[in-house]
Amino acid sequence: MALSTQEMDHFKQILLSRKEEIKGMRERNESFGSDSEFPKESTGELSNYDNHPGDLGTELFEKEKDIALNDLHEKELEDIETALKSIEKGEYGVCKTCGQDILKERLEIVPFTLYCKEHSPAQNSSDDRPIEEEVIGPDYKTRSNDNKDATFFDGEDTWQSVAKYGTSETPSDFSDPDKRDYNEMYEDSDDDDGFVEEYESFVATDITGKERNVVQNRNHEEYEEELDREEEKQADREKYDK
Repeated sequence: MALSTQEMDHFKQILLSRKEEIKGMRERNESFGSDSEFPKESTGELSNYDNHPGDLGTELFEKEKDIALNDLHEKELEDIETALKSIEKGEYGVCKTCGQDILKERLEIVPFTLYCKEHSPAQNSSDDRPIEEEVIGPDYKTRSNDNKDATFFDGEDTWQSVAKYGTSETPSDFSDPDKRDYNEMYEDSDDDDGFVEEYESFVATDITGKERNVVQNRNHEEYEEELDREEEKQADREKYDK
């Protein structure tokens, strides 16, 4: 059912009131400082030379936030102007896509909308990721040899050796629920350090790589225990098969 003249006037007053409200806010905060120079005017400094990078980072974040808020207000003002024009044409309250009446409850909440709920643009969140993610990442990935037949100390090993002393990562940055220790807050923290195969942690070799003896350590004990368990399982399987 099309909106009556009285209802049209009601929503027009809502739109005009919101328009004045936004303009008032923009005047009071000078459009979120969008015309000011960053960061000298925001910090009151004549030079950025002696400012701490952390302070400049904070100011940059605030500047980005102000720009986003200012853009939202400008977009809302454009939508309000478009909605006021549709009222003048007598087209307000009708979806531009399907031509059906927009629910009055929806207009009360979003008075500047020109679409019904089903045809509202951009109502689904996008799965697109920033293009920067294709190139931004730990530099060692470009020097990793995981997919190659290589066992030497590469860029990934270098990163892991450094990262074990601490990174800015937290457990929330990883999907692996086992990463609960802050000493493991880096990729592949469970990789063996200094060797590839587990037995290499207790087998001693000479300069030519020939095996000479076995170092009796905890890794060797765990390895022997694992072998014993495997032998027991194999014996159970053979017994079951018979």
